[in-house]
Amino acid sequence: MVYRSEGINIALQAMDRFENNAPMQRAGCCLLYNICIGNVEIERTIVNSGGITAILKALDTFATDSTIQEAGCIALHNLCAKSADNRKLAAKEDAIQRVIRAMKECSGSASVQEAACKAIINLTAKNMPNKVLLGEQDGINVLLKTIQRYSNNAVVMEAAVTALRNVCNKCINNISSGINAEYGGGAPGGCHLRALQHLCYS
Repeated sequence: MVYRSEGINIALQAMDRFENNAPMQRAGCCLLYNICIGNVEIERTIVNSGGITAILKALDTFATDSTIQEAGCIALHNLCAKSADNRKLAAKEDAIQRVIRAMKECSGSASVQEAACKAIINLTAKNMPNKVLLGEQDGINVLLKTIQRYSNNAVVMEAAVTALRNVCNKCINNISSGINAEYGGGAPGGCHLRALQHLCYS
């Protein structure tokens, strides 16, 4: 466990020192998301060491770099997989806004869309305030646009529809936003039956 803690500190220090170096930021995010998989203690160590802040800073600095956006979203997804406290902290640091921006800025990247949708799934899991926040940040419309754009990509569709179902589960405002977007022109291209089924029956 010690070597992992040391590795976390080295990675975060390097990300801070070389904040404008894209390969370093990408490598740092990748290390963080790989090292924390399935281990709550390591997740806690990363977060307590400033890991979420470092990831979000990388997403801010390289907002149009699809590889860094993907890596950062995967890191957020993994860090929020099992910890309610991490979800709260990530939202407090505006992680949801960063994920939505990644989907907008890298709308042509299927890998970013998949990673961002998975991040949304975990960021909003069993967390009503985060669901509401995502809806307020245009997240429902963004998810519907991803569903439209990637209607022939089963992997992205699965992630996006799961995210949509999750954020609308027991959240009336988000359900209303989704239906209004579909029928009110907010998401161009007409009605996506599969998405609406999840909206209405969550």
